[in-house]
Amino acid sequence: MDLLSKLAFVVTIIAASIILSRWLPLHPRWRPLVIALNIIVSVRYLWWRATETLNWEGGIGTVLSLTIFIAEIYGFLVVLHHYLIATRHTDRRADEPDAEFTPSVDVFIATYNESLDTLYRTIVGCLALDYPDKRVHVLDDGNRPELGTLCRELGAGYIARADNAGAKAGNLNNALQQTDADLVVTFDADHVPVRTFLNETVGFFRDDEIVQVQTPHHFYNPDLFQDRLRIREFIANEQDMFYHVVQPGRDVYNSSFYCGSGAVFRREALDSIGGFPMQTVTEDLHTSILLHSRGWKSVFVNRDLSAGLAPESYDAYLTQRRRWARGTFQVMLTRGELFRRGLSLMQRINYLSTLWYWLYGFPRVVYVVAPLFFLLGGIEPLVIDDLTDLLVYYIPHLAISIVAFQLVNMGMRRIFWSDVYESCISVQIALTALLFPFTATKKTRFAVTPKGKAALTKSSWHVTAPIFVLFVGLLIGMTVGVIRLASGFIDPGGTLINTFWAAYNLIVISMGLLLLRSVPSRRAAVRLPRRLRCLLSWNGAVAEAETIDLSENGLSLRLSKAQPLPEMLDLMLTGLDGTKLALQGRLVRCDVDAEHELSVALEFVNQSQEQRRHLVELMFSDPLSWSGPHSLTIGAPEHLMRLVRAMISIFSAERALRRLAPRLRGEVLARIETSGRFIGTARTVDLSLNGAALRLNQGEIRPREDLLRITFTWNPIERSTIEAEVRSVRMGASGETILGVGFVNVTMEQREDLAKHLYRESPADALPEGATP
Repeated sequence: MDLLSKLAFVVTIIAASIILSRWLPLHPRWRPLVIALNIIVSVRYLWWRATETLNWEGGIGTVLSLTIFIAEIYGFLVVLHHYLIATRHTDRRADEPDAEFTPSVDVFIATYNESLDTLYRTIVGCLALDYPDKRVHVLDDGNRPELGTLCRELGAGYIARADNAGAKAGNLNNALQQTDADLVVTFDADHVPVRTFLNETVGFFRDDEIVQVQTPHHFYNPDLFQDRLRIREFIANEQDMFYHVVQPGRDVYNSSFYCGSGAVFRREALDSIGGFPMQTVTEDLHTSILLHSRGWKSVFVNRDLSAGLAPESYDAYLTQRRRWARGTFQVMLTRGELFRRGLSLMQRINYLSTLWYWLYGFPRVVYVVAPLFFLLGGIEPLVIDDLTDLLVYYIPHLAISIVAFQLVNMGMRRIFWSDVYESCISVQIALTALLFPFTATKKTRFAVTPKGKAALTKSSWHVTAPIFVLFVGLLIGMTVGVIRLASGFIDPGGTLINTFWAAYNLIVISMGLLLLRSVPSRRAAVRLPRRLRCLLSWNGAVAEAETIDLSENGLSLRLSKAQPLPEMLDLMLTGLDGTKLALQGRLVRCDVDAEHELSVALEFVNQSQEQRRHLVELMFSDPLSWSGPHSLTIGAPEHLMRLVRAMISIFSAERALRRLAPRLRGEVLARIETSGRFIGTARTVDLSLNGAALRLNQGEIRPREDLLRITFTWNPIERSTIEAEVRSVRMGASGETILGVGFVNVTMEQREDLAKHLYRESPADALPEGATP
């Protein structure tokens, strides 16, 4: 094949990939087409790798070359199984319980050391479940008297025990022995259900063979990656692919499994396996295998019916994943559950894939460090005599894999982000797998994933060292490669390939490095995006508004019409179901946000316990609370641009909204005097009830100038004069002087006069950009 034919082939594959990426989202039934194309092109690439690129010269070069190829085979097998699962899925719905079928339900909230504020939300949400025959129990392995008091105040049961034997599984089993309902629901301490949770899950138990119903884990806070990298607006939660692609696919083969929270069980089935197994640190996976091996059926409901806290720090994320990895090894290898009799072939394959997945640490480490062997040690991991072969075999494989992976996962995951998610903890996961044979028989403490304030502790050096070492190594390797290329190194082909390889890995590891940033928490309580109608009232005046977000301590909202607000207001919130909640608020901010809209923030005051409880229900219990899309379908160029903007924003100072009176942008002519002396003229950049930014047309202001007398000309007839003091003097983008002033000695008449002109119409109409008198 000549060079022109090679280029034509590559261009054809890339063009087909782009066309498919645009066409398939509109015709999802054709997804097998892109999967088949991906498999064909990838097998072609792997055959080329096996026959033409392996280093057979012996020694460490051969070992490294074969190791990389085995890592690629591992990845290909993972993708094959993923395609098998992702191409089919269930969409379960059940009839609601009725007078003829209303089994009793015990709701268990398992806790060890979570904060009372976190538990408060969960307890209130569980008590608000719309179901007649339920009992809510808080299972406290921390044995805290203050939690018992909270449970009694709210009306929930409280079960504690003297020891922590069996960790979470032991805690659940202890509660099983003290309760007797037909069905058992388990929630983690931070998972708050919507009020219809039981109505949408209990109906499945009309089928006597169904013993387990699992729902997705949704998270009301951004995950570690979304938060630290500022990508929440266009990247799905890191776990969404598992809960909305993998689990529904496994459900087709009766092999969706219990995930520790948001699940309902038939007590009879739990009793048949002796309760939740306590021999491993992943009692959830273990429980499902035992149930499936006895012929019971499971159900996965692909609807977000509860929400919890995602790990909020690198340490918490790592702790959670290492526990999952070790627990899977315990269940499958130490306990031998993969070979338990009674499992079907597809159940074994799907459970094997869970074990297979947690070996990813090894290939990820290999991918990251492989180019360094060449750049720093002169060892060839790949033998490529003709760079055009790389173009012909690797580029088509990469292009179609990117498109297929994104389309199969319905936009919830891209290959790049999988690289980031897995590479940033690859060393620790690899060590967990490597050391497991030597620690398998040792008793391991159940590592609770830190949540809330417990997750915000500073990372220790042994946790962060691997990612720093990888970053420094890649930076050195890439630098060496660039220097060699610039100096005309004798092997430009190998140097070029490995330098680009190291550069890509450096980008991936840099993303992981950004996860270690310490991000201060600016709010005492989590704020949820909520669009609710709100009516503000004060001294006989009223204003309509819509909430932007809502927390237990306050809210932010957008006014339908700009107007001055007092410090204290009464407000009436209206939920999506029409329920109303009256509250009092104190104005903490009234400013124009980044979208140039009037944003108001209120802090709740004089809030009663009953009001707080209803507020939590308003925030979490509505059935549509988490019904939005899980991903944003955008093309690769827009995705890249958003990512670049996110990276820039990380290192940019955030504009803080702090004003109690919004500064509305627009130009108004102003005459400036002091002590009877004319200083000059200016035009406003922005103007509020409390101050202004002025662009000087002429004159000079000294920072320590006496009080100024400013006359604003609204139109040929109306003028307002007010005293002000200089707060700042700076240079504008065009070199002009920008004067910041704050109004002083303002009379009531002057304030009313300012308000009349500032709030003529809506915020968009008040002081329109470029307006002149």
